[in-house]
Amino acid sequence: MPHCPVPGPVYTGPMPVNADATQEFQAAIERLSEVSGGNALSYIADHGRRCIDDAVRLSRMRPGGKILNVGGRPYLFEYIARELEMDVDTLDLSPDRNPAEIADLGIDVRALDFEKPEDRAKIDLEAYDIICLAEIIEHMRHDLVGTFRDLSHRMRRDALAYVTTPNFYYAPAILKTLSSGRSGPSLVREWGKLEQVGHMGHVREYARSELRDFFRFTGFDIQSSVVRNSRFSPLRGGGLAQTPVRAFARFLSGRFDLFGQELIFILAPADSA
Repeated sequence: MPHCPVPGPVYTGPMPVNADATQEFQAAIERLSEVSGGNALSYIADHGRRCIDDAVRLSRMRPGGKILNVGGRPYLFEYIARELEMDVDTLDLSPDRNPAEIADLGIDVRALDFEKPEDRAKIDLEAYDIICLAEIIEHMRHDLVGTFRDLSHRMRRDALAYVTTPNFYYAPAILKTLSSGRSGPSLVREWGKLEQVGHMGHVREYARSELRDFFRFTGFDIQSSVVRNSRFSPLRGGGLAQTPVRAFARFLSGRFDLFGQELIFILAPADSA
């Protein structure tokens, strides 16, 4: 399969970076939409730019390297990675939820719970150049410290971990929190996903500074940290009076790292790990 062109380098200064709305991967997106019977459309709308940006970044970090992607469903990342001719192994809690997509990709998705030590022990982490945990850490509900400490100890010393997660201080989310009177996403909705979709929703979201402390505590050196915007919060909703406030929140998220949408960390095992 021919190698698809990818967007140029992104700006990594004090302002958040924007994930490009590139059309180079439209065929892969349309293929997933078709194979899933339209079930992936909502995910693609919310996460399409992010998954493209993740795949492009990873393809540049270690060209030709082997990648372990933790949590595949609905496999949009894998469809993009195939276009980039990336070597990806995937883990998922229940691969049997998406048999058509997995068969179409022609990949073997291992059924593992990455949070469980006995499941992680089944993975040869030293076989991988990059361990990818994109939008995973906010869903973890067991031993977060133990999981990342085990990862830093068992991965190769020259390998990298790629971690993305929503930013707690994302300005439109803070506005929603204030207007709803909640401390975060709905407890009923997020915990209810265990029964409804087979995996945990958001346990909680994190700030950049506390993740820096956490990664260092669990045995990682932080190679880089970037704030990214991959989709815009709508200006409408909550009544006309909220439109100016929503516009201001969108301005903040586009102008200042503190209020951007997502956090990206590239980690390496510390020498003392």
